[in-house]
Amino acid sequence: MKSKIRVVFEYDHLEVEWYGTSTFNVYSIDETGSRDHHALDCFTNYNAKTIEQAQAASDEYIKQTYMEVA
Repeated sequence: MKSKIRVVFEYDHLEVEWYGTSTFNVYSIDETGSRDHHALDCFTNYNAKTIEQAQAASDEYIKQTYMEVA
């Protein structure tokens, strides 16, 4: 059996999902707490090799892309 990494970083109305590779998927969360099944956005970060690095990459992307608009 092959195991997979699946990590979800949660923000106010967004979730970022990372599977241990360079791609991150961003999903919106509605007012009931349900996640949209279609990715709202995606981004890549080739330097994220650990969960901590992925968390930092996700935090930075959300901050720059979504929080500055608010």
